[in-house]
Amino acid sequence: MTKPLYDDPVVAEIHAIRAQVLADSGGDHRKLMKEVRARERTSNRKVIAAPAAPSIAQSTEQNVRPDGE
Repeated sequence: MTKPLYDDPVVAEIHAIRAQVLADSGGDHRKLMKEVRARERTSNRKVIAAPAAPSIAQSTEQNVRPDGE
């Protein structure tokens, strides 16, 4: 891991928490996400899915000028 450009204690704390959460799942991202989804299902909070990322075709269409150039 590279040395950060600056030391921010809040960012360092977030990184440490993230590392611990992943370690609690045995370093397995799939297991971690399975546990997260299980917690979402059992919570009383509404879970809103993130919008899908645009496809390559959609982003390419947006970059084409109307005159075809």
